[in-house]
Amino acid sequence: MKKMKANFIALALIISIPVFSGVYEPDKLQVHLRMDKKTFYSDEAVILQVCVKNISEKKNYFQVYDASAGESALYITFQPLVFDMSGREAETRVPYKVENRDISGLIKVLEKRMVELAPGEIFIHAIDVRELFNLKLKTGYRVQSLFYPDFAENTVIKSDNELTFTITETKRYNKPSEVDAIERSISPQEVMLLTLNAEKDRDWDNWIKYINIEKYINAFPEFVQKYYRANYEEKSKIEKDFIKFVTRERDDYLLDYKIVKEAIEKNRNIAYVDVIVDRFGIRQTYRYRCRYTLEQYKNLWLVTDEEATVMKGVKR
Repeated sequence: MKKMKANFIALALIISIPVFSGVYEPDKLQVHLRMDKKTFYSDEAVILQVCVKNISEKKNYFQVYDASAGESALYITFQPLVFDMSGREAETRVPYKVENRDISGLIKVLEKRMVELAPGEIFIHAIDVRELFNLKLKTGYRVQSLFYPDFAENTVIKSDNELTFTITETKRYNKPSEVDAIERSISPQEVMLLTLNAEKDRDWDNWIKYINIEKYINAFPEFVQKYYRANYEEKSKIEKDFIKFVTRERDDYLLDYKIVKEAIEKNRNIAYVDVIVDRFGIRQTYRYRCRYTLEQYKNLWLVTDEEATVMKGVKR
């Protein structure tokens, strides 16, 4: 009788043990992209690593889908976005997209499993981008990625970075170019000289070349909230409205500027440029000390943020 009672107690304990001890916190999952190189030959795979990190202090989890019943599980949990340098989206090869099928019906036949991450643990998912998109030779591409921790809930997380790559001819036919072998780039402070000079001359077509609109919009509270709540179609319109706003004719137009400091964090590809900026005022010239943040994009630095501190003005 005692033995039977002990067995019942053990069974009750087993039943009471939770299947999963973690907490589902999708906002505590961080997505970062990696590539081993920026140039790929036409006969090799273009491997993109999507790294999902649990930044929570507790165990966290997300769900993935595996192929089943002859159906591919590509492009469900992990959805890279590939564009050429002019912003055109690369042609998709994803079966359900090509066939214009309803994805909600597809995931019902796929096998779903849970991935558990301890605090600080990273899950790496490798994708051959060429399996998802038709990529052209000698064309520069940029890639971001969307991540759905639970596709049924339609919760989406965007990668915190963007990578660039190019497809070139196979190695045996590829003749090295002495011109391409030379590193050609301009420094962050040179970029700021070009940017501020373009603003001063009201040459907005040149000005916008040096601005990362998707990140620079974060410096403007009146735009950032609605931008991050918008879908992709709405974001495009908000970006256009933002460009009109920052390139408008200002009463406090730029009079003069002087670059005073440049600092580069090479391990993070981030630079800071401090500039003394003078802007027009009716009674006095307004003077600001501005810190511009720039991030490297290929061989060019782009402005991603701006912080301004008011200094003592100059009487006119």
